[in-house]
Amino acid sequence: MTAYFAGRGMTPFGSSTILTVDLGQQYLDYFIQFKHTILSDPSAFFYSFSSGIGGDMVGEWSYYLMSPFNLLFLLASTKTMPIWILVVTVLKIGLAGFSMALLIKKMNWLSGYWVLIFAINYPLSAWFIANDLNLLWLDTAAIFPLLILSLERLLAHKGSGAFLAMLVATIITNYYIAWMVGLFLFLYVPFRLLDGQIKNRLKIVFTLVKSGILSIFLTAWLWLPTYAQLKMGKTTHNSTWLFKFDNNPLLLFLKLMPGSFDFDQMQTGQANFLVAPLILIALWAFFASKKFLLREKLMAALILVILILATTFAPLILLFHGGQYPVWYPARFSFLISFFSIVLAAKGFQPNWQPSLFARTFYLVAVLALTIWGSSQLLKVSYLDKNALLGFLFGYLLTILILIVMDGNQVKMLLLLIVTTGYLIFNAGKTLNHLSYLTKATYEAGVTRLTAVSKAATKHDNSWYRISQGLSRTYNDGFSANFKAGSHFSSLLPATTAQFYQNIGQIEGDSKIAYDNGTTITDSLLAFKYFIQTTGHLNTSSAYLKQSNRPDYNQQKTVASGKNWALKENPTALSLAYAASNQALTTPLSVRYPLVNQANLLASLAGLSGQQLLYREPFQILKTENLTTTADLTGGTIQKVNKHKKAVLTLAYTPTTNDSYYLNIGGAISLDSVDLRLNGELLTQSSSYDHTVALNLNTNKKDQPQILTITLNDGADSRYLDDFAIYYFDQQAVNQDLAKLKQHSLTIKNANSRKISGTIVTTANQPLIMTSIPAASGWQAKVDGKVVKTKTVLQGLIAIPTTPGKHHVTLTYTPPLLVPGLFLSMLTALLIAAYASFKKNRRQALRRD
Repeated sequence: MTAYFAGRGMTPFGSSTILTVDLGQQYLDYFIQFKHTILSDPSAFFYSFSSGIGGDMVGEWSYYLMSPFNLLFLLASTKTMPIWILVVTVLKIGLAGFSMALLIKKMNWLSGYWVLIFAINYPLSAWFIANDLNLLWLDTAAIFPLLILSLERLLAHKGSGAFLAMLVATIITNYYIAWMVGLFLFLYVPFRLLDGQIKNRLKIVFTLVKSGILSIFLTAWLWLPTYAQLKMGKTTHNSTWLFKFDNNPLLLFLKLMPGSFDFDQMQTGQANFLVAPLILIALWAFFASKKFLLREKLMAALILVILILATTFAPLILLFHGGQYPVWYPARFSFLISFFSIVLAAKGFQPNWQPSLFARTFYLVAVLALTIWGSSQLLKVSYLDKNALLGFLFGYLLTILILIVMDGNQVKMLLLLIVTTGYLIFNAGKTLNHLSYLTKATYEAGVTRLTAVSKAATKHDNSWYRISQGLSRTYNDGFSANFKAGSHFSSLLPATTAQFYQNIGQIEGDSKIAYDNGTTITDSLLAFKYFIQTTGHLNTSSAYLKQSNRPDYNQQKTVASGKNWALKENPTALSLAYAASNQALTTPLSVRYPLVNQANLLASLAGLSGQQLLYREPFQILKTENLTTTADLTGGTIQKVNKHKKAVLTLAYTPTTNDSYYLNIGGAISLDSVDLRLNGELLTQSSSYDHTVALNLNTNKKDQPQILTITLNDGADSRYLDDFAIYYFDQQAVNQDLAKLKQHSLTIKNANSRKISGTIVTTANQPLIMTSIPAASGWQAKVDGKVVKTKTVLQGLIAIPTTPGKHHVTLTYTPPLLVPGLFLSMLTALLIAAYASFKKNRRQALRRD
């Protein structure tokens, strides 16, 4: 793998990087956060305000960051992180190969270089190659053969300590993959217990159950708080259990072709389980061997059938993925298919084995038939090409020929090593060549600018605040540049946070939240004191994604600037907490109108419930090109006359004030293949949402006619203009309300990622301490040393009821179920240690007697 990475010119070998898809868009930021937490802020292990507007971190560490290899990232700088990611990738793949070889050797299935020939199939199997970018899953799969080796020792009555230790390591490295491993063990253990040489089966079963329970208790400190987070997020999305096939099982045969993975497969493809031809051919040796009982063979066949069905049959897909359909990267457990195939092949193969005439005929016919069928699918399947078909054909034919012609000598072994290694390398090269990678220059430009912005903000202002982004590199920039952000990309995103973002008109979907559509109201109430604005011409190809259209910041003060960026200050931003009216607790909530929610929230906080802050601005149709429209555009439909040409709707409106104007875009309006332009300038608006958002159009344009155009390009034949309207806030009234709230702000005395304390004065009209902290069960509020039950405002933010007067407030976050988990794990560890000490003393006493 190192040779391939070097050949592709990945840093430090060239101008590219190993960063691609989620590795570059998500995981890298987590690795930088890992270093920051370990070296600078251990409290960030529990909670982080760089995770959206704030979120639990124990669950995220459990899923993303518990690999011991991550300690190498402590040696990396932000710029050199891609180099260390490459190093860690190679080490993890190497560990997988070593552990597989150790299993084969220790079990005496094979010896000498035959161990290498079979073992290399595991780290270079299609699953590892396709998922080398998913570093968080590799550890558990890499140590899996060691877990099986420890299980085999237990079955041989050589002790259970190693098995318990490997179970604990499996759960800690990644609970998600550990679940899949656990399901496999429920299949593998009965298979092994069918072996006639295994004695005292009931004792073994008891020891296995005991070890399993102890491993669960020992890791409770990690998985219990993770479970609590999953209950608040991922598991709130129910999947339907239907008896159906989610993909065509016949297409699994094409996954035996080299390079059978690409970007399309990454999203909605079939399982990756390819191994070299020798493994699949040597399976015949296992099932034909007389060394193994018929019941063992039947159980082995059943396990393979179940694992393969689990890649395509809906109930089994859901079972192996914890009750949730995977979002991208299907069949995440398919390394188990490769592993079990290698195990069976290694158990059955002998250096002098030759396939029978029937076996030769079967494999030759199957290979030729699959090659012919594959050639008919060349134009239908994206990853297939002639080279893949030829590689498949010659790989199998050569392997069969070598097995038939050569005796069990060194030449045979050498030739099979060459063919097997060549086939696996060919697959790895073709697979990884299907992906594109971030260049070193592009990556460094992005992180350098973000770091410069963060440092400039800290130098200018070291108080507590958030930064919203008009440009960004990823959704987790807050991690990589160490600032309190508003966006986040995580598989453990809490459902309440996602819903709150919907309520205020921000982007939410596909495990992401993005604070892209801020207004003066949301910026100020959520403590976004600064905004990163693009300046000059910005190449948005990869270095940055322009996230927001915010002309309301054009006239604001610039506190720092650099190449293509300026840091703008929001003068009306509030503190993390401030005194507000109790009316906020009964703020009316609109499901469809986030601008209404914003106006209602601000008015309620200021004690002016019912105050009108939001107004609608009418527009008129100036011109249509290749379009038919309904009489009322809002809630109407526009449709192309000629579907083969673009269509343009031109609207006009004239602002009657200098306030900020917003285009309300309903969730049913798809912006895919649609351009929005204001006065000829393309507007930036994410299309990753299914709820209403509001796009900032203009500010300070009173009495200046504005031209808004909607262009339907190829692929957009019609659009339903759901809640399509223009609104504006009464900015003077908004500023007055914000100024009222700002009078009594929290003065923060001490703060880290999980604990904030300070003083605040509340009044008779504003007795409620309102915060911009997302509501979560782990937060505890103390007012003047006494615990106070918190309230939730607008289904998303924490508020603390108090009496009028000066108060000392402390907010502390403890991940739910962390304390019970720690207690259970520590108690279990103590009991194990006490029992071990008792047994040791007893043995010593018996020796003395």
